[in-house]
Amino acid sequence: MYKNQYWGQQKMEHALKHKTLYETYFGYRNILTDIFMIGLSVVFMAVMANIRIPLWPVPITMQTFGVFVVAFFFGSRKGLLSILAYVLAGILGFGVFAGYSSGMAVIMGPSGGYIIGFLFMAYFVGLAIEKGYGRTKKSILIVMLLGELILYVFGLIVLWLNFPAWGLWKVLMAGLIPFIIGDALKMVGAMALFPYLLRGSNKLAAK
Repeated sequence: MYKNQYWGQQKMEHALKHKTLYETYFGYRNILTDIFMIGLSVVFMAVMANIRIPLWPVPITMQTFGVFVVAFFFGSRKGLLSILAYVLAGILGFGVFAGYSSGMAVIMGPSGGYIIGFLFMAYFVGLAIEKGYGRTKKSILIVMLLGELILYVFGLIVLWLNFPAWGLWKVLMAGLIPFIIGDALKMVGAMALFPYLLRGSNKLAAK
């Protein structure tokens, strides 16, 4: 009897561990709720894109933090859909990219690789949350570091394609090094905030 109770409790904890914030706080969601929340995510990302330091050729923005927030909240599939909706909104002419810019020219430009990288980062981070990561500061740090790695692979490749005459050091100076301090601060903020949000949602789901 006690053994069955123990395993029942373990299964419940396992199920809670894999719930996203969205699944916990919107237990009675439907397609309209999904559309509305994804729309809010697009607005949120547009705001994050325009909290910026206008460096050239790639500005410093809060977009990466925005992607982490969206992915932590929604998980992999809806997190990816939210960022995809954001990218499509920008391509279709809505001024949601940095500097209120839009269009395919932004995607094909020096910062376009980062925007493409947001899609892969969002899916990876959301999947990690669904697998049970992000409950501790250490796992938050690991998830964010790997997410940033994915982002910079895409960002730096497209940046180099825009400036093929640049050497590796110049590409890194334009597309990586200026962002290190800001990324570190975002990680500190996420490590302080996200574990408590997830623990709180688990307590709410257990009631």
